[in-house]
Amino acid sequence: SEITSYASSTTKSCVTALAPSNIGKAVKTIVDRNARKRYVIIYGVPETSGEKLLEKVDRILQEIEENPNVKDCCRLGTKNSGAVRPIKSILSSADTVHHVLRKSHILRNKEGFKSVYLCPDRTKEEREQRKAVKGEKEEYNSGESSVPVPIRY
Repeated sequence: SEITSYASSTTKSCVTALAPSNIGKAVKTIVDRNARKRYVIIYGVPETSGEKLLEKVDRILQEIEENPNVKDCCRLGTKNSGAVRPIKSILSSADTVHHVLRKSHILRNKEGFKSVYLCPDRTKEEREQRKAVKGEKEEYNSGESSVPVPIRY
């Protein structure tokens, strides 16, 4: 009886997992994540009228001594007065993105770039998970512990 219930529950879960809608979602998620691996999101770059984003992105990357092949870049979101929209830049490979992000901390010490931050492009779920972990970290650090807990990117 125990074996029968296990077999029936396994069969039901396999049928659910292999449903066309679930397979479609899984494939879409994988394709989306693979595309995002080549994206870098740049925050804190002021908007100007008639701006040349490619030149701005190249200048930022030169400040961290990187000269990757930037395929394309654009502002995210709708134009809003008072809010600075982030820039999404598409680089040639995921390895290039990794090198750029590892050196992005250099910008904090460069005059004119102290408010510029580079981040990987994350899905909504990844952003929510990161926000939850960051909240736990702050909660932990605000307690009695004197050892800070780092968050790895």
